[in-house]
Amino acid sequence: MTAPTGVDTHDASESRGNTLDLAALGAAIMRRKFWIIGPTLAVFILSFVAVNIVTPQYASEARLLLESQGSFYTLPGQASTNNAGPIDAWAVQSEVQVIMSRDLARKAVKRIGLVSNPEFDSGAGPLGALRKLAVLVGLSSQPTDRSPEDRFIENYFDRLLVFPVGRSRIVAIEFTSRDPALAARAANIIAETYLEFQEAAKQDNARSASAWLSTTIEPLRKRVAEADAKVEEFRARHGLFAGPNNNTITSQQLADLSTQLSAARSQLADTQAKAGLIRDAVKQGRTFEIPDVANNELVRRLIEQRGNLRTQLAAESRRLLPEHPRVKMLNAQLADLEGELRAAAERAIHMLDNEARIAGQRVASFQAALDGQKKNVASANDSEVQLRALDREARTLRKQLEEYMQRYREAIARDATNATPADARIISRAVETADPVFPKKMPIVLLATLATFLSVFSTFVTRELLNGRRDTLLDLRGDKQDADLRYRGRIETPTS
Repeated sequence: MTAPTGVDTHDASESRGNTLDLAALGAAIMRRKFWIIGPTLAVFILSFVAVNIVTPQYASEARLLLESQGSFYTLPGQASTNNAGPIDAWAVQSEVQVIMSRDLARKAVKRIGLVSNPEFDSGAGPLGALRKLAVLVGLSSQPTDRSPEDRFIENYFDRLLVFPVGRSRIVAIEFTSRDPALAARAANIIAETYLEFQEAAKQDNARSASAWLSTTIEPLRKRVAEADAKVEEFRARHGLFAGPNNNTITSQQLADLSTQLSAARSQLADTQAKAGLIRDAVKQGRTFEIPDVANNELVRRLIEQRGNLRTQLAAESRRLLPEHPRVKMLNAQLADLEGELRAAAERAIHMLDNEARIAGQRVASFQAALDGQKKNVASANDSEVQLRALDREARTLRKQLEEYMQRYREAIARDATNATPADARIISRAVETADPVFPKKMPIVLLATLATFLSVFSTFVTRELLNGRRDTLLDLRGDKQDADLRYRGRIETPTS
């Protein structure tokens, strides 16, 4: 009976030790509420005073859009305006590094006026106690050990933030300063200096190109003159003078002889055909039907006289006998006229035959001349090949010279008229801001106060929990000892 009672007492003690007494915890916290409220209130006051004492910092931002600014008017002699390469993410990062370069920083520092600004000169004025201590222990360097330019540039880079905006070709330039007007002016000046920096780089490229071209054009011009002189000398030495349509004289003469030979052959065929027709007409007794015979002046007069004689003969034959002297005389005259007509027709035929022979001789002479010219052209082919090679080299050099001259004029025009826009433009200029970027008073005060309250509160809660656990263990240990003593007493009493 006594053993179960001791076991129940032990279990009750363990359950009581494992139970969290929220009421006791709340009472303990309420007893120490001033220890929680006090530090929290102190931190609230200190943080409030600190954010009002700290010098505020103002930030202003200017934005640039990276794009090609070349146009038809700024790129003379070029039809396309898209001459620059594509501006990708790597190009944007490269331009960010250009904006943050030391060369650009030196120009921007002078234009902004940071040299005379004590905010950016860490060596101006006496050193504070903390700074002296940091210099003594080696945590900081002596400001006067560095040049003023290095100190200005270091503080300049500390206040400058350049970054690409998202997945775009826009670059933001942010500058921080105690003076909001200085911050806005600095951001705008940095953007303008970057544009001028790019323009100056393009002008330097154009100037370098014009200098190189000026030293290259003169020797190239001499080479072109020498090449042209070689062409003319070779043409004159081999008689390869150019005629119409840029053909050589030998080729032109060959073409002319070919044309004349064709004309002579046509004329020969024509005269031979006419002579054949006349012979056929003479054999058939149709001599006077031949146009060339009928159109002859002498033949026409003889035909007229024959007509008159025939008329007279017909008239005399009606009243005179055939043996009459008058009739015989008229017949004799008529026979003479017929003989003259035949002789005239034969002369016309002989003339056509002569023309045919002359045309044949012309064909033969033209053929001989053409064959000779062909030999001349064949012998001149090698010389023409060499001449074409020399002429081709001269044309190549001339074309190269013209391109160099055009590029030289463009480079001079760019350098003279400053027609070299930067491949970027300002899309948003920096303006003065009324709200500082540091310190953010309300968030800092609230965060400091809340952090202090939570840390102090958690410390006291943890402490109370640890103290309550220790008391519970002590109570459990005492209850166990009492139970053991009672159990032993009850067992020993019956035995005795």
